[in-house]
Order: sequence, then C-alpha cells, then structure tokens
Amino acid sequence: MENVKTIDPHLLVCYDGTPASTKIISYLKELFSNVSVEITLLKIIPHPSASQSIETDLYKKLQKEVILEEKAKEVFLQAERELKEISERLKEALPAKFYTRVLFKYGDIAEGIISFSKENLFDAILVGRRGLSKIATYILGGVTHKLIIASPVPLWLIRGDNWNKKIFVSLDLSEIGLRLTDYVSFIFANHKDVEITFFHIFYPFSDLKYFEGNVEELIELTKNEEYKEFFINIKNRILENGLSTEKIKFKLKRGFLGPAGEIIREVKKGNYTTVVVGRRGRKGFEEFFLGSVSQKIISYFDDRTIWVVN
Repeated sequence: MENVKTIDPHLLVCYDGTPASTKIISYLKELFSNVSVEITLLKIIPHPSASQSIETDLYKKLQKEVILEEKAKEVFLQAERELKEISERLKEALPAKFYTRVLFKYGDIAEGIISFSKENLFDAILVGRRGLSKIATYILGGVTHKLIIASPVPLWLIRGDNWNKKIFVSLDLSEIGLRLTDYVSFIFANHKDVEITFFHIFYPFSDLKYFEGNVEELIELTKNEEYKEFFINIKNRILENGLSTEKIKFKLKRGFLGPAGEIIREVKKGNYTTVVVGRRGRKGFEEFFLGSVSQKIISYFDDRTIWVVN
C-alpha cells in the first residue's frame, strides 16, 4: 500500500542532563534512525531568585534584582546552548526537525510539562523513567509519577540500555484498544522496518482459542459479530493512518496467568523492548493505583520502554 501519511509525529523530550534523560537520546537514535519526526528538547530550570532570601531594604532589593536578572539570563542562555548542542549531535543520526525550549520553573514541574505539551499539541512526552516499583513513590509523588497519572498526552517512559525495533501493544478489545491502534499506526506510519505485535488475552467464552497472523485473517476467522466489527474498525484505523496492515501481527490467546502475567511472559519471550499500554480515564487515582494491568506492567519492567496512552 502506498504511504499516504503527511504529518510527522512531534515528540517532546524532557531533558535535565541526568543519566535517565540522556537515555532518551539513545532510544530515539535506535527507534527513529530512518524516520521523519519532529523533536522539541525541553529543559526546565530553577530561577536564580528561588534560592534568594527576601530583602526588605528597597535600594538593596533593586540592586539584587538587577544582579538576579543578569544571572537568570546567563543560566537561561547556558541551558539553550546545551540543548542546541544536543540537537546538533542528534541531527547526525536522525532525519528530524529539531526545536529547543528552556523554561524557568515556577510551581510544579509536572504541571508545567503538561501545560506546555497541551499548548503545543505534542504527540508524546518522553521522560527518563526512574524507579516505579515502590508503593511509597506513588503516594509521595514525583514528576514521572504525576505525569503517568495526569498527562492527557501519551507518555513514553524510557528505561533500559539496549533497544530494538520490536513493538508490543497490549490490545484491549474496547475503545481503549481502538485509541491504541490509532496512536501506534500514526506514530509508525512512516517507519520502514518496525515490527509491531498486537497481543490480547481472550475471555474464557471467546470463540477463538488461539490466533497468530494479520488482521485480514483475523476478521475472516472471527465468528463473533461484535469482535468481527471491532477488528474491522482496527483495520480501517491502521489504513487511514497510512500504515500497511502487513506490518502488524496479531496474537490472541487464552491464558492462565491473568492478563498482566501473560503480557510479561510474552514480552520477555519475544524480546520486545517497547511496550505500549492503555490508561483508562482518570476516574480516580485509586483505579490506576490499585492494581490495573497497565500499572503492573509499568511497575514490573525496569529494562524496557513503556508507552502509556490515555
């Protein structure tokens, strides 16, 4: 099928100079080395005034403000130079358009990232993922954790050291599954050598016990009319985004470990280094926190990249 896609994904890279954020650069080089994308490098820095004491003397206050303004300008320009150097290095490996943005930190960083991402219509927020396994971390918060819970923009949690072009999508046979299909087929529509597997654990009463193949075969074999209509919608969304259905393999099976356990086993068995999961609507922090399949996947893998799509 001829590729009809004209819009490139625009990715927001949250960079702070830590080892966790530098892994984002390596991930992009591996996954998008031959793909046209747009990338904005964002660095949020504290304003020098944040560490200053309150001055009551008016003359000294004015003097201090002048000094702080100069210092803020210097810090800002230094951060801009750093991002531009990174973008120049990335241009050697990626056929991408690069933009840089430095913001001073005012208030909560996660809220600042979310606000900036919504204003500029990004297709993903990329963050270097730190530990997510301790329950206390969720309770106490943190930038990454707040983004997982609250970001309306899909979040890519980058972790690990080695990645390939094998993508694993946890397919829910619901509206969430359609959104995941729409998103993944949009992101990879221009990708030439990506391998995508959509994986689903059947309900016990389903008419299929096991299937592995393309969506055309799946539609043909499915007897349940509701499922058949769903898979036809899946196919249409893939094609509408300009992605060939041949690039996506579907694997559906009955499992005994529960959805999370089967997904974990399949990801490890197939050596997928990018896992895509859906996040249900923000009905409440409790729903996500108290054991959803997506939360279990995010908590388990510390050596893979996880995409969380709302």
